[in-house]
Amino acid sequence: TALALAVYGAGLPAFVLQKVLQPLYFAREDTKTPFRYALVAMVINAVVAVGMAWAIGFLGAAIGTSVAAWAMVWLLARGRVRFGEAAKFDTRFVTRVPRIVAATLVMAVVLFAMSLGLGTALAHPAWRYGALATLVFTGIGTYFAAAHILGALRLSDLRAAMRRG
Repeated sequence: TALALAVYGAGLPAFVLQKVLQPLYFAREDTKTPFRYALVAMVINAVVAVGMAWAIGFLGAAIGTSVAAWAMVWLLARGRVRFGEAAKFDTRFVTRVPRIVAATLVMAVVLFAMSLGLGTALAHPAWRYGALATLVFTGIGTYFAAAHILGALRLSDLRAAMRRG
C-alpha cells in the first residue's frame, strides 16, 4: 500500500498542474480540446495499468494513473502555445518553480532520514501514531523553512493568501 501511495504521489503534481492549465482553455471557451486530451490520457491510463498489471499487479494501476496525469499535463502545456503571449508563464512562476522543487527535495531528504531513525517507533503499535505525527509536523516545518530560505515562498504572500481565504 505504501508503494502504491508513493507512485500516486508522483502523479500528484500533475493533477495540480492540470488545474492550473485547464482554465486557459475554458477562458477561451474551448472545452473540446481538454476533453480530447482527457480521452487520450484515459487510454494511456488503461493501457499502462492493464499492461503492467500482468507483470507487477496492483501497482500497475497506480503507475498508469500517474503516467496518464503527466501525459495530460504535457498535452495541455503543448496545446497552450496556440494561445500566444497571454498563455505564457510569468517570471514569478518560472523563477519559483525550481525553488519549490528544491524545497520539496530538502523536505524529502529530511523525512527519509527521520523515517530511518524512527523505524522502530513506526513499527511499534503503541508508538506508531506519535512517530507518524512527528514525521508529518517535521515535514511541514521543514518544507516551509526551506521554501522561505530558498525564496520559493514569502511569509507575506502566505499571510495575504490566508487573509483572502
